[in-house]
Amino acid sequence: MEAFVVWFEDLNAGDVARAGGKGANLGELARAGFPVPPGFVVTAQAHLHAMHESGVRDDLREAVASSDPDDAVALRDVSEHCQQLVHKGGMPRDLRVPILDAYHQLRGSEGSCGGTLVAVRSSATAEDTEGTSFAGMHKTFTDVSGNEILLDRVVDCWASMAGERALTYRACQGITDEPAIAVVVQAMIDSERSGVMFSVDPATGDRSRVVIEAALGLGEVVVGGSVESDTYVVSKDGPRLLDARVGHQAFAIRQRPGDGNEQVELSAAEADRRVLDDAEVLELARLAIRVEERYGAPQDMEWAIADGKTWFVQTRPATTRVQDGGGDPVDAPLRP
Repeated sequence: MEAFVVWFEDLNAGDVARAGGKGANLGELARAGFPVPPGFVVTAQAHLHAMHESGVRDDLREAVASSDPDDAVALRDVSEHCQQLVHKGGMPRDLRVPILDAYHQLRGSEGSCGGTLVAVRSSATAEDTEGTSFAGMHKTFTDVSGNEILLDRVVDCWASMAGERALTYRACQGITDEPAIAVVVQAMIDSERSGVMFSVDPATGDRSRVVIEAALGLGEVVVGGSVESDTYVVSKDGPRLLDARVGHQAFAIRQRPGDGNEQVELSAAEADRRVLDDAEVLELARLAIRVEERYGAPQDMEWAIADGKTWFVQTRPATTRVQDGGGDPVDAPLRP
């Protein structure tokens, strides 16, 4: 019988079909010994099983196949209809037990990063792969706690496969496979500092460099571009720090004990303080180089530091800005 819940350590980069791009990459990192917050994946097969058990799987497949990205009104109607079908189907009884068993095990594990909160993140089977990226199109929930809330968030992730942007992207990319989403459930990191880094210069495609963006607090401010983060440019030869640009960060997002996140205003001194020192920058760069060597291609990584320990919370193939045939910049995947 297909396992509907799989721990990171039992996955690798080849498991995109069951764990989605995000889950497969986290499994690959965990198996390779990189510091990854512990977690598990509710597989894409669990999603399809739930839709089959509730009797909506065929309706969903037909509705998605009929969506027309050039008809905004019809697309909105299809999206709403599909999401209603998923919520109508909900969580079948035979999936509740394995998901909650894994959740309780994660919360009670010694390696759970010291907290009881988890992140619940969509991981589509066509996501974070060499040719496609659904980044930002599917649902992610942070600071999740409690059995029923966890299960509800998993269903919400399933429903996000039918968001308008996701349906449009599928059509534009010519993706005709039946849509299925795996869901990552991962221990939350109460980040003191966090950010993204690229084992290539994303602006120029220069593969001799690592570029690190960093901010205080949780990484959503960097990913979402809501603050001016620090930017560090490192030569892989050494590695050596080539440039450090300190941004002005007016606020940070931090976990509020027992009640989600809060925006914290920073003092003038904190706002203009360098986020990472030279040693920390070089240590992150070394990790980035190792991850790239593992995959054999440039990577776009998300990282966090808590209690002096660095964690990877995601990696995906890097893209760089290149010129299309009309002279406009577009995102393109970097290949070995």
